Amino acid sequence: MVVDELDALRERFEGCTALAFADLSTKMILVTDSNSNLRREALDVLCAEAALLLGANGTPALGEQPSDRAAVASASQLRVFLRSEQEPNDVLCCICLPNLDADAFVTDAAACLDRISGGE
Repeated sequence: MVVDELDALRERFEGCTALAFADLSTKMILVTDSNSNLRREALDVLCAEAALLLGANGTPALGEQPSDRAAVASASQLRVFLRSEQEPNDVLCCICLPNLDADAFVTDAAACLDRISGGE
């Protein structure tokens, strides 16, 4: 179940504050982790940011080709966006604290996305 996967990822990383599974073809957040308290407007903005950074429907919004990973960092937050290798329109949008172990998180988040996108 998608929510269980998202919950497990969030629990492994204390600095992860919200996770959302999105479909870039529709530019919609499909599922969030069960502890997420983000309002619909904030989720819509998060999905739009993913589409801008990663590109949607095989078309890059920035650069010459769609990207599989992107991050936006500030003093108070780290947002990570990952595209599924199996389903290019499936993405994981992550909001984290800036002190998160980003390398470990991205590795686990990519594996989580592969499981969700692959229907495991």
